[in-house]
Amino acid sequence: MKVLAVEDDIVSRAVLRRSLERLGHNVVEANDGEEAWKAWLVEKPRVVVSDWQMPLLDGLNLCRRFRSQQGMDYVYFILLTGRGDSGSNRRAAAEAGVDDFLTKP
Repeated sequence: MKVLAVEDDIVSRAVLRRSLERLGHNVVEANDGEEAWKAWLVEKPRVVVSDWQMPLLDGLNLCRRFRSQQGMDYVYFILLTGRGDSGSNRRAAAEAGVDDFLTKP
């Protein structure tokens, strides 16, 4: 499956890419939300794994952009964050349309 990995930290993005590739996925990489959106328009992956905090367009707003598009195939959106697993963070992610929420070690 084609997966879009969105992470502004180059080391974290490499770890994410390798993990997804080991699971057998074809990985498309992006440095931030704006780059991710442009990559999605070309590549059309069905799954996005995105960091929450990034420059230009963060993970929540990227997810909101996906959810606001009418008539497109559903894109599964997994949010990664170092912000912690608090109720308010989970609520904010759910309200943005995130499918799953994972905290970084």
